[in-house]
Formats: sequence, structure tokens, C-alpha cells
Amino acid sequence: MIMAAAGVQDPGNLGSMLRSAEAFGASGALLLEGTVSPFNAKVLRAAAGSLFRLPVVAMKASAALAAMRQHQVRLLVTSSHKGTPLPETDLKGPLCIFIGNEGAGVPRQIADAVDAAVVIPHSRDVESLNAGVAAAILLYEAARQRRLAD
Repeated sequence: MIMAAAGVQDPGNLGSMLRSAEAFGASGALLLEGTVSPFNAKVLRAAAGSLFRLPVVAMKASAALAAMRQHQVRLLVTSSHKGTPLPETDLKGPLCIFIGNEGAGVPRQIADAVDAAVVIPHSRDVESLNAGVAAAILLYEAARQRRLAD
């Protein structure tokens, strides 16, 4: 399982995402163009050391998508409003979860190339979840499903 940050700009969000990726067993993290530097001081603080233990690679989205397809990795994006509800989504097997920008979401180039969109059910009164929170919920659910499958 790989977590990919697609244009995540808030350093606190990226640090939290990296920390969650390590905590829930991701093999690594991809930082796509437009994503804040992992060496930003706030990213380093929020990651609480995970940046030094989790493989992190910065690359262009087109290269990431091609590499994932070559290795038959299933590609999922998060969506705040449409997609398969998280409780109904299979998160086992080779998987890359793309978390988008806090305001704009996942770039169209990625959204058009993935296998499915996943939505975390939440109150209609709330427009969307924070990128770091959404990543943590998805990564937790993936880890839970993988433990049950073992």
C-alpha cells in the first residue's frame, strides 16, 4: 500500500499523512508535484520522525501513474462527495491511495486515470474532511482490512 499526496500544500497535513502512513503499514509515500516540501519544518514536526523511517519519493504524477500501472497497483482517489463509500471499498492487495489538495482535491489528470473514487461517509453539514484526517481514516481502514485478510 502506498499513500500519494497530490498537491497537498498544508505542511501540517502532509506531516500527519506521513505519520499515519507509517502507523498503518504503508510501504511508502509518493509526493507529487505541487506538494509542500517534506523538509518544511512544520512537516518534520507533524511527521514526528516518520519521514526518516518511511520511504518517501517525489515524482511527477504521470510517472507515478505509469509505474503503478506497470506493476498492476490499483489506484484510488479520495472524494468528498461521490464514489464508493469507504465501508464498501476493498482496500486489500497492491494499492495506491491518492489524497488531493485541501481546496481543489485530486488533480483531473489523476482522477481520470484511477480505478475508483472512495468517499468517507460524513454529515451533510460538513463540506469535506481535512486531507490529513481523510488520509488517516483511509489508511486505518486499509490496515484493518489487511489484518482481517491474514
